[in-house]
Amino acid sequence: MQIIVSSLEDAGFFRPDVAAVTAGLTRLGITANSQIGSFYLRYDGPLASENTGFVLLDVVGALPQESIEASTALVRSKFGWPKRYVVLTSFLGGGVMVYDISTEQVYDVDFEGGDALLKNGQLEPRYPSFLEFLRFLFGEA
Repeated sequence: MQIIVSSLEDAGFFRPDVAAVTAGLTRLGITANSQIGSFYLRYDGPLASENTGFVLLDVVGALPQESIEASTALVRSKFGWPKRYVVLTSFLGGGVMVYDISTEQVYDVDFEGGDALLKNGQLEPRYPSFLEFLRFLFGEA
């Protein structure tokens, strides 16, 4: 599978080296042939969304606040989230977008009860797939 986001097809967004992100995806339990794996093997983050205000984090990053791995480790330790959930975006207005590794669905999670619903499997996904989430973020994919 290959995901193409035309607004990111400028050479400045292409990932120059896939080794670190491949290792990061593996540590998170994400397969390279998933929608999210395909996206991150092609594009280098973090990536700002002009449509939403969210910043889509990179899998690994020089700064912890720019890393899916670091943000996910934080919510797992602080809130006890299952390993199937990974944080996709920067924290914005008390919430984050969260990816479910097992279903590829994306959730809009607030920390005023939504986090508990997610943890208990009671929160409904906002997007049925990572691809649909990308369409929301970038207006196309």
